[in-house]
Order: sequence, then C-alpha cells, then structure tokens
Amino acid sequence: MFKIATWYNNFQAPAVLMIDDLSDSYIEVYDETYKNDWGYCCDTKGGSFDFLQRNLLEKYPYIKITYFVPYLKHNVINENSQYKCKKFALGDRTAYSNFLKELNHKGYEIAHHGSNHGEYIDENIPSTVNNWKHEWELFNDVETGVNITLEGVKRFKDICNIDVVGGKYCGYLTIDNSQEIIDECNFLYWCVKVNLLEGDYSEEFFGKNKIISFPTNYLGNSFVRLSYRTGNKKRDKIKNILKYFQPLYNILSYIQLFKLYRKQHIISIQEHSSPSTSSGRVQAPNIITDMKSLNKIFKFLKRFSVWYATCREISMYIYVRENSNLMVKDDELIIEFNNDKNIDGAVISIVNDISFEIKNSDRVFPSEENNGYHVVNVPVNDGKNTFKIVKN
Repeated sequence: MFKIATWYNNFQAPAVLMIDDLSDSYIEVYDETYKNDWGYCCDTKGGSFDFLQRNLLEKYPYIKITYFVPYLKHNVINENSQYKCKKFALGDRTAYSNFLKELNHKGYEIAHHGSNHGEYIDENIPSTVNNWKHEWELFNDVETGVNITLEGVKRFKDICNIDVVGGKYCGYLTIDNSQEIIDECNFLYWCVKVNLLEGDYSEEFFGKNKIISFPTNYLGNSFVRLSYRTGNKKRDKIKNILKYFQPLYNILSYIQLFKLYRKQHIISIQEHSSPSTSSGRVQAPNIITDMKSLNKIFKFLKRFSVWYATCREISMYIYVRENSNLMVKDDELIIEFNNDKNIDGAVISIVNDISFEIKNSDRVFPSEENNGYHVVNVPVNDGKNTFKIVKN
C-alpha cells in the first residue's frame, strides 16, 4: 500500500536545535570570552560558536541549527549597564556577515527575529524585568509591522544572499495584529508560541496564506534547569534546595522527550546564544550553561529514528506533504502537488510495505528500507507528477 510518509525518508520524528538572539554583540560580564559572546566573535577560537562546535557539534555533526537573528543592533543589550558592551547591526562588520554566510553554507538556517528585538521602558534601568516591550508588542498598525519585518528579509538577502523564509516572535509576546503582520509577509513558517505542555500538539496553520505555526516544545536546559545559578539572589536561594530534585526532573525530562518522539511530533530544542546579559543575570536557556543538558538530549535521541533538520527543512516537508495527493492507477504512481508558495526543491517521501522501484523521464528511484518500511524520496513539481511503477 503506497502512502506519503509523515516525515522525510520515513524517519519517526524530526529534531532541530533553535538558538535565539545570535547577533553581532558582546557583553563583558564573565572572565571567559565564550560566555560573553552573542555572535561578535563569529567562528574565531574562544568564541561561543567555537565552544558549541567543540563541545557538541563535533560529537553530533548531524545536528541542524536554526539561528533566530535580529537584523539591527540588539536593544536588550543596554549600553547604560555597568558592563562594557559592543553591538552592531547586520552589515556593519564584514566578518559577521561572512559568519552568517558560512553558517548558511554549513546547512544551518538563518531565520527572522525582528529588527532590534524591542525597547526599554526606562533605558536607565538595565534589567528587563517589568521594563521591556518586545518588538511585536510595539506595532500599532499592520503596515508598519510588515514594512519593518520585510526590511529584515531584504537585508539578509542583499547583505548575505540568504533567503529568510521563517522566524519567531521576540519573547513570544504579541498584540492582536501580530499574526496578520506575519500573514501579510507570507512566510513559510513562524514560531508563534511555546508548546511545552502540549503533548498532543500537531501541525497548525494560520492566516489566508496558511503560515505553518512551528512549535517550541523542549527546553535545552531540561537536565540542568534546577541546578545552575541564575545571578538572581532570591532564585538562587531556592535553587540551592531545588538542585537536589534535578535527578527526578531528569526522569520527567526523558519521558517528555520520548513522548514527543513516540507521537511523531517535531522536537524543537530551545536555546539562546549566550548567558551574558546587561543586568548580570544568566539568560536562560543558553548553550553555554546548558551544554551538559544538550549532550544528554542528543545522546538520548541518537538511539532513535530521528531526522535532524532545520525549521525551514521541516516546514518545507510539512508544506509539500499537506499539499500533495497520491494516487495509484494501473502501473502509475501519481502525485498531485499544489505549490502555491512556489517553493524550490520540493521533495516527498513515498513508503510501501514491500520493496519497489519507480521512474520518470529523468531517473529511476529504487526504494530503501527505513523504520520498517520501504521508502523513496522523490522531487515533485507544481501540478501532476507521474511515475511508472517498475517493480512492486
């Protein structure tokens, strides 16, 4: 029985590491360079990406990352803070632009995360607690929000030759017109909300352009969440007690991770690029503080049938899957694909109980076994795609 696989190549579930707030910025809070680096050090030795590379990516080179990147100077880095800082907009420094190009070339994704992320209510107070408004809370009309958002898409293309197809609300905080803004921009996907407790989450769409609502459903700090210090005295006193419950919390974290996998849900692991903030408190989650936790997560996932992909790759597959219809007529396999968004490189995975082979005018596609089925991954174009069933 031929059918369309839920996920590419019939993997059981996809997984992506999502890292927020990569920016051309640096805050001198710690003695170690890599802790202070938001992206300013690029891929140089001692920076945060070098730390990530040495401590995680070399062990699990198949991990895919989607970086959510503001295109102007990151406003949450408060220049009135006691800590020295550097911050630049996209295009100010060639080294940073080249760094984003290199990340894209490595197969990672650069995604939209606003212009400057938002603004302080009182700039003289370096803490964001009750003193900060995120970007999509500030757009009083749709037109302004659309223009500012699309300006980022244009800059990434003009400066780095990177096509941005999705993104994330800053802080997941919005007002009534926020989804309309994203819909008008006609992105492929957008991270709308945190779905940590929604075990039955499935793909959702919004707007007239059917934007894919991409989930954020797993915290990268799950296995250290109760044990590390935050820089907040009250919280750290509580954590001195809570840290003894971390082993129990680990069990619950493994259960949650396996539940996402077993239900074939997207596993989207949320992180930030640096622990350093203008207030001196630890930004949580972050790839530095959470490295032990991240290693536990990917070591656990290694034993399963996981498709490691970016938010873009996962969303593209969802789009193709949800807009394709498969039919078998005599010795032909027909896939009708409605490509209203005109995406390039559309691929769909076809599975069958037994070994099979299909072909079109260009090539032959023999099936390979994966996760208990025989599967082929075939490119499809808008409209009718016909394949001859050679062997079944």
